[in-house]
Amino acid sequence: MKPAIVVLAALLLCLAVSTGVEAQSSAARVWTPEQQNVIDAVSRGPVGIESDFDRWADGYGSDWTYWRMGSAETRPRDVHMDLVRGVVEDGNRITAFEMEPVDVVVMGDVAQLRYNAEETIVGPDGTVTVVDYSAVALLVREDGRWLLRTSSLFYPER
Repeated sequence: MKPAIVVLAALLLCLAVSTGVEAQSSAARVWTPEQQNVIDAVSRGPVGIESDFDRWADGYGSDWTYWRMGSAETRPRDVHMDLVRGVVEDGNRITAFEMEPVDVVVMGDVAQLRYNAEETIVGPDGTVTVVDYSAVALLVREDGRWLLRTSSLFYPER
């Protein structure tokens, strides 16, 4: 009789763990209001920067840095913004941005957002380029507003 109880207990434990993981995964997609505020700070992406570059750039803290995973160095905000402004001035437009948050961790006035994203860029000649990437963003709340502090991007081959 004892072996049957052990087997039953093991099965119940497996079922509980399996059910708990499923419930946790589903619950991860239901964001708290605070998590949603962090997501909203990033969700617009660069769409429309050709018409209001400064509004887009204003979402990045003055000490923000960009890191392409695998690189030996980071890129400071002013260098990155100059590069992006040049791409826009060359006639490129970001016509679509879709992001899928993976998780959001909020610790007071600091938050970490992990997400997958896809940007659609239309060149001056009409060529469409789709850029897929995965990112980790660190945000800090300043004066009630979430600002990007660091962005770490990985460009997977798809």
